[in-house]
Amino acid sequence: MSEHLPVTLSNLHEDAKKAGDRITTFRSYVKLLNHAYKALEKARDEARLADRHLNGLKVDYAFFMRHKGRVEATFRALRDTYRNPAKALRMIDELAANYPAQYVYEVCQLGSYRFGGALGWSFVGVRSTTRIEADQNYVDIVIPTLAQMLPDHAGYLSLRAKDVEGDYEAALSDATHKRAVQAAIETKVPGWSEELTSCSLALTTSEIDQLTSNEREVRRRLMPIPKSVTEQT
Repeated sequence: MSEHLPVTLSNLHEDAKKAGDRITTFRSYVKLLNHAYKALEKARDEARLADRHLNGLKVDYAFFMRHKGRVEATFRALRDTYRNPAKALRMIDELAANYPAQYVYEVCQLGSYRFGGALGWSFVGVRSTTRIEADQNYVDIVIPTLAQMLPDHAGYLSLRAKDVEGDYEAALSDATHKRAVQAAIETKVPGWSEELTSCSLALTTSEIDQLTSNEREVRRRLMPIPKSVTEQT
């Protein structure tokens, strides 16, 4: 957790611990806490904005990752039909990006030849066993898989072009870091406040007289409530 603490606050704490006398120590801790509360407010605002940005990407990211699974299934099916399944998928992508899904599906139903060379060989109507299996795979596996993929494929391709996956991962990393910074400051502030209280209690009357009015007010707020006052309430 401490590795996420802002360097400025870490340095101020080190300065406070190394201060030469009680008044300097007190003032160093006051400075530290002032900076800490401002840093905490900023960290909370930044974490809130980062979370809002991340949440704004979640719907598109969830759709993208869900559809990516369909694309991967389609590619696996294409490998059992084509010598170059990556090229076949690129051709399907180009169609889906420019034409309605129903039209693309109808083109796909024309046959495996539409997207490149199939496995095996075919000569004057005679097909090798490998070609027969490749063509049958296209009918039995590729076409049903494409039927699942194509209706949403144009939206997927648009998000892929915008790198929604990279944007989401960057936003997640940013939000995680900013929440960690917020948590690190929140964890440290109570301890620093206790250290400042100890400094306040250690000041002598003559040292208190050397404090500014603002510093005396800070000290007053840190002082324990007298027992007689608590008993009266």
